[in-house]
Amino acid sequence: MNETKNMTFRKRQPLNGSALKIIAMFTMLLDHIGAAFLYSLPGCTIESHIALWPGCPVTLYGFYRILRNVGRIAFPIYCFLLVEGFFHTKSKKKYAFRLFLFALISEVPFDLAFQNSFFSFQLQNVFWTLLFGLLCMTALEKQKQAALSKALAYNVQISNSLFIILFFVGLATILKTDYYGIGIVLIVIFYYYHNNRKMACIIGYLCFLWEPFSLPAFLCLPLYNGKRGLSLKYLFYVFYPLHLLLLYFLRLYWIQ
Repeated sequence: MNETKNMTFRKRQPLNGSALKIIAMFTMLLDHIGAAFLYSLPGCTIESHIALWPGCPVTLYGFYRILRNVGRIAFPIYCFLLVEGFFHTKSKKKYAFRLFLFALISEVPFDLAFQNSFFSFQLQNVFWTLLFGLLCMTALEKQKQAALSKALAYNVQISNSLFIILFFVGLATILKTDYYGIGIVLIVIFYYYHNNRKMACIIGYLCFLWEPFSLPAFLCLPLYNGKRGLSLKYLFYVFYPLHLLLLYFLRLYWIQ
């Protein structure tokens, strides 16, 4: 009887962690092809009617928009995986250090790809958002433990938690990390509703209604079965700065 239930559960939740990572990486790549490459091409404007190729009904700008819309799937999945990693990692300090290290490594490729500059303050790469989200969850956990040990009043616990969340939301917004403070809000939602994935996805999508094409991400997250799958621990870390550099050089070659 239990084996039958487990088989039914696995069929209903077929996605493991590595499958989610691959989906996020692929959709992010499509998004960045649009943002870092197609958008720089002559004729990629909403006013232009240049076809993607002769006879194609889709314009260059239309294809750019398709890629950007598909790319909205990636970020919610990365936020979800960050929270999963937070609850399962053996060392939160090492986890934070990896995010910090690759935030530094990725900044120049990110600025080259999107700002055509070695360094720009206009927008910072997504590793900073994920790092601040991780630090926010860590602070919330410590606040929770302190509240239990000191028997703090409930309203004091709430105010302390709100202060922590607002601090990191403000930090991400001021430093202009990718997705700004709304990225921290989504991470916090996944954190608080870690044991209620469907509710996390409903509330998360309501916060992301300004990006309606992110819906497929929130629909596929309840299909996660809690298993790691393939060992792809460092794939995203390396893939992120590498693909940005490749897109930058591809744009240079194509324009020349």
